[in-house]
Amino acid sequence: MSSKSLTLRNISKRFGNVNALDNFNLEVGVGELVALLGPSGCGKTTALRVVAGLEHQDSGTVLVADQNISDVPAHKRNMGMVFQAYSLFPNLTVEENVAFGLQMRKV
Repeated sequence: MSSKSLTLRNISKRFGNVNALDNFNLEVGVGELVALLGPSGCGKTTALRVVAGLEHQDSGTVLVADQNISDVPAHKRNMGMVFQAYSLFPNLTVEENVAFGLQMRKV
């Protein structure tokens, strides 16, 4: 079993002329709790979106338990993300909003 649960290796992501991530590296061990801290616009959210598969990196590798998931689509990564500015479906009840993700995964 791997001692690393998440590895980001040389991740780069650009948005036009802006380097959001430039050869970003991160290793998170099994059972480790990590916080990404930094000023607005430094790439924290972009890094998390790359891990979740919501953004595709321009270069670099995303590994989970030493398995390369760089090209695995978001819906097959078995990950979730809580957004800073959350959005609920206004036409759904609280229960329906909570159940939405599970229903999409057929759980």
